[in-house]
Amino acid sequence: MLPTQIDRVSVADQVATVLRQRILDGELRPGTSLPEVPLASSLGVSRNTMREAMRILSLEGLLKRNLHRGVTVSQLSVRDVQEIYQLRRMLEIPAVLAAKGAVSQHANANFRSDLQLALEQYQAAIRASDWVRAVSFDLQFHTILIRLHRNQRLQSFYQKVIGELRVGMVLVDRGHDNPGALVPVHAEIYELLSSGKLKQCARALALHLDDSELRLTRVMNGEISKTNGRLVT
Repeated sequence: MLPTQIDRVSVADQVATVLRQRILDGELRPGTSLPEVPLASSLGVSRNTMREAMRILSLEGLLKRNLHRGVTVSQLSVRDVQEIYQLRRMLEIPAVLAAKGAVSQHANANFRSDLQLALEQYQAAIRASDWVRAVSFDLQFHTILIRLHRNQRLQSFYQKVIGELRVGMVLVDRGHDNPGALVPVHAEIYELLSSGKLKQCARALALHLDDSELRLTRVMNGEISKTNGRLVT
């Protein structure tokens, strides 16, 4: 039984990867309904496999299950963005301020190397104009900061919250007038944190979050339905 279970999970992961890419590439737009049976048939998988793939993407915040509409691609309102960034400030900034000594502790021996790797991968994705990968590594960079709280449940909660921003952030990066300017901001946060300048790091992070929220809100306001207040990309 064990090999069969492993294979089934593997297929579900592959289906989740296909759907994730379609969502982040804009092929599946926010609010799009995803009926299980036709979608499973189109990809040549079972309904159970499709259901598991959708569960994976729901945990990432890319899909939402609604009692009346079934499963749809997540669709954020401006209010949703405000609430998510409020949570980001509540979690990320205290994490940085609590970092004294934590970066050098044995339990966080890989923290700096992981943060640096995420930064380098982010830089490479920006240079390649690969916005989907850029957003992925951007979110990975910020997720690593949450490790400073040393709270596994908080990390899981944060990943769910920030996952809801993926589609919107891809839109922001694609439309950014100078996306390369985002790299020095992350590099500054990394350098200040590494050198123990925590208050300066917290200020830089706060400004970065303010700018990120403002840009996403502007993108949404330019592509928003006046009738329902939802993003209609």
